[in-house]
Amino acid sequence: MTLDATMLVNRGSFTLDASVSVAPGETLALLGPNGSGKSTMLAVIAGLLAPDQGSVSVDGRVLTEVPQSGGGRSGGGRMTVVPAHRRRIGLLGQDPLLFPHLNALENVAFGLRSHGRLRSHGMKAAEARERASEWLAAVGMSEFAARKPAELSGGQQQRVAIARVLATEPDVLLFDEPMAALDVQNASLVRTLLRECLASRISATHTGIDGRPPTAPATIVVTHDVVDAMVLADRVAIMDAGRIIDSGDVARVLGEPVNQFAATLVGLNVLHGIVETRELVRLADGRGLAVEGVVPEVGAEVSVAFPPSAVKLRREVSAPSHPNEWHATVDLLEPGLRGIRVTLLGDTVVAETAAADLLAHDITPGDRIVASVAASQITVYPRR
Repeated sequence: MTLDATMLVNRGSFTLDASVSVAPGETLALLGPNGSGKSTMLAVIAGLLAPDQGSVSVDGRVLTEVPQSGGGRSGGGRMTVVPAHRRRIGLLGQDPLLFPHLNALENVAFGLRSHGRLRSHGMKAAEARERASEWLAAVGMSEFAARKPAELSGGQQQRVAIARVLATEPDVLLFDEPMAALDVQNASLVRTLLRECLASRISATHTGIDGRPPTAPATIVVTHDVVDAMVLADRVAIMDAGRIIDSGDVARVLGEPVNQFAATLVGLNVLHGIVETRELVRLADGRGLAVEGVVPEVGAEVSVAFPPSAVKLRREVSAPSHPNEWHATVDLLEPGLRGIRVTLLGDTVVAETAAADLLAHDITPGDRIVASVAASQITVYPRR
């Protein structure tokens, strides 16, 4: 089922103004900093929030339609908002929200008994339990069918929640950071499970709950973790301040980050500037960076990216001698992926170096240093 959504939501000083389209069987990863509007977008799609203006449709079936005039809020237009429970949209967040008084089997069966995909009423109890048992097997939870949520680990609860949301065979799947509350090991297990479900669209039976083969849902995964995007998504969108500022192929969007948030996700420094010569990019703060390789034409707006490990630091014993050296002050020393992460005061550039190198140069927080990056380590691409 194809999902098309366009929305304008005003909440005080925050405005969400964005559109998404997700094809059947496609998974879109939606990434962005806290407060960028990701969860608000999911709430509009799920029918939990009516936008000030916009529309949501699935394969042409209109779920939300709020005209520019404001629709039912201020008169002058017709507002359509299908209730959340009639949208055939599955939503799973950080909290599994399992019923504490029901065991795992009954939690999964609940959705099937409550409603069918195309039926006005749900399944009979015996059929629902049979289907629920098959879905618990699909997520590796058969042996825990009789246990209540309090007897399950966080990862096990989330797997039951996944079975429950998939069992009803929704037209659209929305995942709002489903791994965020899990430890590393459980997050990896749940991520792998979701990948298998989304890749193969596993079904507990050969026919859907309405007697026909299940259709591949459009899926949106909201996440802060680049691993989620790399493992689960066919396409990535970056959201910032209520807007989608970049979207496309996973490798391109994450390999050529459009802003510092996206760059941080993939462990890169990203700066913006203008090509001054074919060998020099003038940054927005006035610094110049010598570059190599294929460079856009002179005058083009570009982004430059380089890994923190490419940034070299030395005590300020001599002045910078070439464009790729600059004065800086050490702000913080923190554990990094491959060494010590060094943030620089008033600078978005981050360095990562071995502890031995910092000790050898006697570099500590508050020290005045010279930072540098080799031209060969810099990637240049058109700014989007």
